[in-house]
Amino acid sequence: MRLQLKRSALPLAAALGLLAGAPAARGADQITIRGAYYREPSTRVIQPVVDIQKDLPHGFDVDARYLVDAITSASAAAGTTVDQIFTEIRDEVGLAVGKNWERTRATLGYRYSAESDYWSHGLGGSLAGRFWGDTATVTLSAGISLDTMSARGRTPKCASPPSIDCTLDSYFAGLAYTQVLSPVAIAQIDGELAYLDGFQGNLYRTVANLGYENPPDRRLRNAVAGRIAYYFPSSATGVQLHYRFYWDLFPGTAQIPADPWAIRAHTIEGRIYQKLSRSTEVRLTYRQYFQNHADFWCSSNASSTCFPLATAPIGTMTSLGPPYYSNDPKLGGIHTEYPEVKLLWEAERWREVPFFRWFSAATFEISYGYYMQSDSFGNAHVLQTGVTMPY
Repeated sequence: MRLQLKRSALPLAAALGLLAGAPAARGADQITIRGAYYREPSTRVIQPVVDIQKDLPHGFDVDARYLVDAITSASAAAGTTVDQIFTEIRDEVGLAVGKNWERTRATLGYRYSAESDYWSHGLGGSLAGRFWGDTATVTLSAGISLDTMSARGRTPKCASPPSIDCTLDSYFAGLAYTQVLSPVAIAQIDGELAYLDGFQGNLYRTVANLGYENPPDRRLRNAVAGRIAYYFPSSATGVQLHYRFYWDLFPGTAQIPADPWAIRAHTIEGRIYQKLSRSTEVRLTYRQYFQNHADFWCSSNASSTCFPLATAPIGTMTSLGPPYYSNDPKLGGIHTEYPEVKLLWEAERWREVPFFRWFSAATFEISYGYYMQSDSFGNAHVLQTGVTMPY
């Protein structure tokens, strides 16, 4: 069972799990070890990650990653008939290869993710070029994700005989433009879209009197975002402001020409970076997220509280109920707030200390954030820590 905490709030490329990003350049050989802990009232996620980067001859580099999600939750939506504690393990491996030229960088990445009932392959690439005296960067990215899922103990309606599995194919494309405005200011704008075709719900989630949830099988996800950053040299302070607008569409059929998704979301985020000493930096983040509900969303676990596609034409409603329905909290009206504090420390002071000098080139980080969520998941604690060091 794939756990999706706030998928629509994430960038679409991240939602597809693509490794191939769009960095303009790569640093030295290094290894990064991270750990994350997420805790809300009924769910706990522990995620260790190991990422290894290596520069190769002739402008090539390689990035290998492995992570594990250990998800413990109390839910009846995991193939059981009663609410009980269960643990799900997700393993993910990925490999990305990059190539640098004088003003251009290309990347190609592959990712494989596996759970007991969900398997995903992702392939993505990007092409970035620098212009106008290296003051501007344009990045084009694209990718595909092919997912397969199965339900324990039953054959879901989305399966195509003789197969008992359901599928979800996702196609992503993005375009980003970054411009240096001055020695202390930079701006960025980007657009993303993803077309999803297949089952997009939870195979175990049910709606009273209607049975297993039945979301639309096609979705066009779109987002535009902007970021501006400014640095104050006199106080060694950096500030950033982010804004992102998200909307999705249903590519319509003759039977259902109206848009059953109709989700719109706004994300506003501010960050302050403050240098405390030569080796220590603190980052403060505050983010707000606003989302309306999908037109087929049920406000509680009862069919009588479903929003029956108010814009749907006559004939789409039947005695069996609305054509689409789900009580997934992530598809409802959502408002979240997320303050976070992060501390980074470069361990150069250990250079003269026996044994610890081996770690003197490392950078350590730790952060704590608190999700305040209006949905039924409840508020959540997020703790992350990591170390990056050359080798």
